[in-house]
Amino acid sequence: MTTPTPDRRGPIVRLRPGGANPSAANRLRRRVISNADGGFAATPWLREWHLQSARERRVAWIELVDWVIWLHDRYELGVENRLPACWTRHPGLVEELFALKAWRHNIYAAPEPNGQAARYWHGELRQVLHAATTQYAAGCRAGHRDAPTIAADSTLRTTWLAADPLTGVPAQLLTPQPDRADRELVNDTIIRDALQRGTASTLSQQIAEFIRYDGSWWTTDPAHRGWRRVTDPIFAADLDHAAARMAVADAAVQKRRHTNKPANQATNRSTDQER
Repeated sequence: MTTPTPDRRGPIVRLRPGGANPSAANRLRRRVISNADGGFAATPWLREWHLQSARERRVAWIELVDWVIWLHDRYELGVENRLPACWTRHPGLVEELFALKAWRHNIYAAPEPNGQAARYWHGELRQVLHAATTQYAAGCRAGHRDAPTIAADSTLRTTWLAADPLTGVPAQLLTPQPDRADRELVNDTIIRDALQRGTASTLSQQIAEFIRYDGSWWTTDPAHRGWRRVTDPIFAADLDHAAARMAVADAAVQKRRHTNKPANQATNRSTDQER
């Protein structure tokens, strides 16, 4: 009887999507950690806020806020305050923007994009912006200002995220909705937001396809564009040990860099003086 050869590659490689080939994980890592292209997820469905589960509602709200930030800067809505910064406090305006986001996704993600539909969408955008300043947020404008951008304004984004999308929904409709998503899966938007807030962390500075979040380890799941909980207790323990070792190594590297920096600067100054 042949004894199977043990897998000595370690838990990190065994758990990595695609086995020893990290290319897919690296692509997702760059999308989750960096998100440098200013991209945002587009929710392909439209459902009443009060009919969504708590998890679905959180994902939809984060995506809507990020989309409105993009909309604001892309369409120069800071000119004359065409989109009031207090839009999250006007439930009707929240609904209009949510519908605009879903409609745009349907237009641009269609198998055969329709230019005429895109023109209709832009016409409706102008109607919504007119209603924003004359109906929903009349009196909220503070006069003309240069067009500011808000993509880098973490304080305002935090304020928007703290708002409640259920404002204005009658109490009798607010019945708990079951989570439709697999409880072992987390949407990529949630993880990206947790990393930004500091409530999630990567395995190490170099390995970002394993995330510590909500008391568990999560690994990338490209098939679902999200993250899957590591449920194997042995693998989870291995990841705990690996994270502890890598944290020590990362700290040592940072300390070495900090220690060598003054010496390198002194050497450079001496060389410059000799010249």
